[in-house]
Amino acid sequence: MTKFIFSLLLMVLSLSLMSQATVPDWTVTDSKGVDHTLYADYLDKGTTVVLKLFFVDCPPCNSLAPHMQTLYEDWGEGAEDVEFMEMTISGDDDAELEEYKAKHSLTFPGISIDGGAAGAVRPYLDDEFFNFSGTPTVAVIAPDGTVVKAGGFSISARIEKIGEAIEATGATGGITPPPPPPPAPAIFTLAIEDVLGNEVNGIEAVIYSESDPAISYDINLGAGTSLTITDLETEFPGIADPILQLSKNDEVRKNLTPLDILLIRKHILQVNTLTDPALLMAADTNGDGNVTPLDMLVLRKVILDIFQEFPVNSHRFLPNDIPLSVVAGQNQTFEIKVSKTGDLNGF
Repeated sequence: MTKFIFSLLLMVLSLSLMSQATVPDWTVTDSKGVDHTLYADYLDKGTTVVLKLFFVDCPPCNSLAPHMQTLYEDWGEGAEDVEFMEMTISGDDDAELEEYKAKHSLTFPGISIDGGAAGAVRPYLDDEFFNFSGTPTVAVIAPDGTVVKAGGFSISARIEKIGEAIEATGATGGITPPPPPPPAPAIFTLAIEDVLGNEVNGIEAVIYSESDPAISYDINLGAGTSLTITDLETEFPGIADPILQLSKNDEVRKNLTPLDILLIRKHILQVNTLTDPALLMAADTNGDGNVTPLDMLVLRKVILDIFQEFPVNSHRFLPNDIPLSVVAGQNQTFEIKVSKTGDLNGF
């Protein structure tokens, strides 16, 4: 058992060393008479080389060929930082290779026995870098000289693996990656409900800094009741701890009648006590936090137009100050009640 484990460790070590080995240099001549030196022409210039080992009468090689051409075109057709080549492992000569290339409309260089393929492919066939298991075999050689065998059980899987191996070398094929998508905005929905069921329009909004209330920005809610924030720092400079504040201060005398004064009186006398926090806020017409006869007096003077406005806004919101947690892509809903100051019955 000990001997077996030791042998297994040696095998793992040898495979590790094999994967880290760099390929030898070679100079070959393709079927069109063009010379190619692996390091000087490609690797030393930062170009990744995709090397296909094949022979012209190999059925799987013929099946893979058009897909390799498509992949070659996707990676810049040799004009950028990736070059494709194929080398025969048999006795195919230049004429046979040119016929094969024409058959599949291949445009990347091909090297036959005439161009020195036998010597260049030998280290790959001798398992110096990976386990050679037959044709077609595709080796992706990084600019640092390391090599990866890109295989798959199907043509689509093999093409995908080749693409991944190319990407792993840092090559781009001259394609600038698209910019990352913009961050999804944080969306805040304001579920605003009038305590007496009246329609509320013309709400004003402000975002201010909790740590420095002097930093504030007016918000236009428009006709809707939602707010989106994509980039807090850009949209609201200086605010890291945003608070949303709602306000409305118009239509001061709308829906105010002596009956509202009577309802406040009944509450004070505990004949008909108000329990809804929003209605209690509406009854507090002077804004001191309590409901007293002074609130009846203030309301009376507003109804009689002695006072043109209340000491507080005409409409008040519960809650009035809403902390916002700006999280990209997150939707948040706030339920907000609004009351018309002095209006306790809605008409």
